[in-house]
Amino acid sequence: MKYVFLKGRSEGGLPHSLYRELLRFPPDGYRIFTRNAENTGMKQLTPFSKKQQLFYDLNRKLRGVTYDRLWREARTLFYMGLKETQRPRLPAGRKIDLVFSSQQLLFAEMPWVADFEYADALVDYGDIRLARRFIQKALRSRYCKKIMPWSEWSKRTLLRSMDCGSFREKIEVVHLGVAAKNFIKKTDKEKLRFLFVGSTNRLNYLNFEWKGGFEAAEAFVELSKKYDGLELVLRSWVPPEIKEKYGDKAGIIIIDNPLSEEDLASLYVSSDILLFPSHLNLGMAILEAMSYELPVIAIDVYDVSEALKDMKTGVLIKPPPNVNYYTWNGAANHQDNTLLPRIRQFRPWIVKRIVEKTSLLIEDASLRRRIGREAREETDRGEFSLTKRNAKLKTIFDEATAV
Repeated sequence: MKYVFLKGRSEGGLPHSLYRELLRFPPDGYRIFTRNAENTGMKQLTPFSKKQQLFYDLNRKLRGVTYDRLWREARTLFYMGLKETQRPRLPAGRKIDLVFSSQQLLFAEMPWVADFEYADALVDYGDIRLARRFIQKALRSRYCKKIMPWSEWSKRTLLRSMDCGSFREKIEVVHLGVAAKNFIKKTDKEKLRFLFVGSTNRLNYLNFEWKGGFEAAEAFVELSKKYDGLELVLRSWVPPEIKEKYGDKAGIIIIDNPLSEEDLASLYVSSDILLFPSHLNLGMAILEAMSYELPVIAIDVYDVSEALKDMKTGVLIKPPPNVNYYTWNGAANHQDNTLLPRIRQFRPWIVKRIVEKTSLLIEDASLRRRIGREAREETDRGEFSLTKRNAKLKTIFDEATAV
């Protein structure tokens, strides 16, 4: 048995929930653990030096500053300075054969691999142009064994950001994956249920908007005017204006408290279509819905189309014109404070196209079910299955830990 330590992003905190499947179902021959995961002693950390603590404190202060260009550049440099001088914050007293560095670089003399959703994540979503030297130094190190972008789009953002010639052979796309689900889909229901899944964290108040919650709710209202027997479940914290506008509307159910895994699974099983017109890159909500045989309606941005093939494993909507979704290197432009206002201007345009696409699924049950079945096949046995992901990871881990 070999042991892989999963190191959380930024200052070494807990990994994101998207690594849940990896922790539960690791590749054969490996055990993956986190700093706060299991036994006593897991919370013991290597202390900061005075210089490292200074970088850490300044970086935390800069995180709270509005994202104009000057502060973003300052944050990037402080973050990379912290990373390069910081000794790895690893659990004490544990055998570690390999470090899986979650969306961050590791400057350490031990074997490590890193993944990322797009290249800017490697600098804590700062200005990657300022950190090329840091990144190239870390990735060409003999201790860096593999660089694992989540998608072909993710890979392109790195290749466009810098000269990757000295470490290009280390770059290998490893898609996210979900475990196959054991359930039987019911098709003889009185109502057709739509589902939207966002965050229940009230502090993450923009999550609902970034994931297309406004568009999903407005599209459902329009669809309800055309068709009877529809229902929408918003499993998310929702802004006050949404509660005020739709909270008492027939057919809309708001679940803004966290659900147990069993209750969330039941919600997926009992739903028919995931309305997810997100302005973000591919995430676990789409893959989970696919694994529960739900056709997903999404906007064709970033790497979404790598999982959702239009009218095959999902339904894609073209992004609105003249919206600056991408930055100079093809990465997501989420740090630009003009992006959301621009999207808001096109909200009616997006809603109209959601209604058009969704109407096809409402009116053609066989099409709806076929897309759902093909989506499930893709996550059960295809490129986004846990089986396929673990096969890749096992090969990567075996090579990285070979003596």
